[in-house]
Amino acid sequence: MLLTFPVTINGYFEGEYVSQKSRLPVAWDMWNPKNYFEMKISAKPFPGIEAYTSMAALSNGNGTRLYLNQGHITFHKSNFEITYFSREDRYWISSPLLFLVQTDRVKDDSWGPKGEGFRYDFWDIFKFRGAIIGSKFKTWDGEAYLAYLERPITRFFQLGTIYLKKDWRGGDPPTFNSVYSLNGKLHVKGPLNFRFEVAKSIHPAQITQKKSDDYAYEIELRSVRIKNILIAGNLFNYGLDFIDEFSNKFNKDFDREFDRKGVYGEIIYLVPGKAINLVYKTKWYKSRYDESKIPPVRETYYSRWWNYGEIYMEYYGGVNSRFFVESTIDTQETWNHLYFEVGGENNVMKLRLQYKIMDIGINRKGRSVFYSIGERHLVGVELRVNITDYLHFYGRSAIGMGTGRDWESLFLQLAYRRFQNTEILLEYGEPSHTDGDIVNDWDIAYNPYQRVEDRVKLLVKFWF
Repeated sequence: MLLTFPVTINGYFEGEYVSQKSRLPVAWDMWNPKNYFEMKISAKPFPGIEAYTSMAALSNGNGTRLYLNQGHITFHKSNFEITYFSREDRYWISSPLLFLVQTDRVKDDSWGPKGEGFRYDFWDIFKFRGAIIGSKFKTWDGEAYLAYLERPITRFFQLGTIYLKKDWRGGDPPTFNSVYSLNGKLHVKGPLNFRFEVAKSIHPAQITQKKSDDYAYEIELRSVRIKNILIAGNLFNYGLDFIDEFSNKFNKDFDREFDRKGVYGEIIYLVPGKAINLVYKTKWYKSRYDESKIPPVRETYYSRWWNYGEIYMEYYGGVNSRFFVESTIDTQETWNHLYFEVGGENNVMKLRLQYKIMDIGINRKGRSVFYSIGERHLVGVELRVNITDYLHFYGRSAIGMGTGRDWESLFLQLAYRRFQNTEILLEYGEPSHTDGDIVNDWDIAYNPYQRVEDRVKLLVKFWF
């Protein structure tokens, strides 16, 4: 008996050729040319079973290597699905308020996901739905375990729970970070919803004996509508020792939002009969956490109050504008920023202009202050033009003007897309300096030593 089943083969090639002017007084040279080829194979050998693998070959100045890029095999039934995966990002779990899972912290990212494991999803089992994930880190010795379970209690109320564990198999006990969470959502009426999420953490780096410092909770009331006004707000309390290595928010290497007790609120007014939105947001909290101290705890609390007001308007002809004022009051200064943006687009082109003043009034006379590079004016522009049906130009640039110093960045791209499965790009400059919304990118807003990169790159992409 001959067994046959459909197999799909796809491929992708990318060639990258760079010429960069060195800081040394030498001519432009080619730098580390790269050729990358990826073969993707997917098959469905039996009903409910799907398999996929991707193999890649990379050739650059360090030589040539062939490797398994990613792959998975999935078994699917009417109310569950189980997948074994390798080097794929399959770690998503919904944490509605505390954002306990950021997949970049779980997937063992080293120029792409490296972890491998399984994911079991189920739904409509006695009204329960959820997932169980187990994964092995490949760049170091450790495992990740994630699970969530949800169930509607009534038509208007549902409950959920989350369990997370990162095990690193070494050091003094405990050799893991565990997080337990309970969350709920109550639909009141129309757009009005009430949410809550509370979680507890276990981590060896916890520094106090108070059990309350191991907890975090947040309560939210969202979309209270009064005619054309939308109101939302929440209360939060994040413990000093609430550490979650699968998140950015409660991770010592990232956002470090420890020991915060405060409130958040926002009001949106939709101007009747006009394409105008007025937005006001505010956030206040107090904290003792200070990463500059060892241990990082102050004896007394300090506070921070953030305020944000925005006007967004749309005009005839596809033109829009945005203006906002932002202010933060903390123990060091009052930080004020102004921002204005105007832009528009049609079938031929898109143009966006930005102007921002940051840290107004800070360090105007050139005095050195450790907490700011001083008041600065930032100008950004983004332009996209469809020269022909196949030839497209894109560019963005930013200029920073501070006390005694100017800085700038430029990125230009010419794209040729004559064929459906081919793309040829010619680029100049460094795109990462302004890819975070031009003047709002950290590289422009906070780095006064930024310069235009004298780099030309040719990219050739082909897929089938």
